[in-house]
Amino acid sequence: MSEMTVEKIGTDVERTLIRIIKNYTDIKEGEITRSAHLREELGLSSFDIIALSAEIEESFSVGIDNMDVFADIETFGDLADVIAANLKTS
Repeated sequence: MSEMTVEKIGTDVERTLIRIIKNYTDIKEGEITRSAHLREELGLSSFDIIALSAEIEESFSVGIDNMDVFADIETFGDLADVIAANLKTS
């Protein structure tokens, strides 16, 4: 994985993350942008966030501490960046 660029990781992460998030919201894929707020714009509830984090852990093989990580994440882009950073360090 060290040969991948950060940009490529982000792109792959974003595509996969969009597929996952679509399971929890009625928002169309094209409407999910990096600046979209997870709760306000995408309509994710606290329960959705917990389920989403479990699915992210499984899909990306990364560990996510629900309370710590999601407390600081507001947008889709924030979440994608955290996942990409975890992939880069693992």
